[in-house]
Amino acid sequence: MEEAGNDMPFNGESVYYEYKCKKCGREEKVEDIVIDAFLASGQYKEGQMPKLGCPCSGTLGCKLC
Repeated sequence: MEEAGNDMPFNGESVYYEYKCKKCGREEKVEDIVIDAFLASGQYKEGQMPKLGCPCSGTLGCKLC
């Protein structure tokens, strides 16, 4: 019997991306699983990082992208 989830490439270690709001300067570390969920939605092209909402009503963008 095959175990569920064996086809998922998960190595157990998370990668965090640094995001920063241009409006208020808030910095957040966003886990790769959050980014992967956005990419899986089909709204973003490969290599494009999603923008996230900030509590100040600004936009958090990837600092290194």
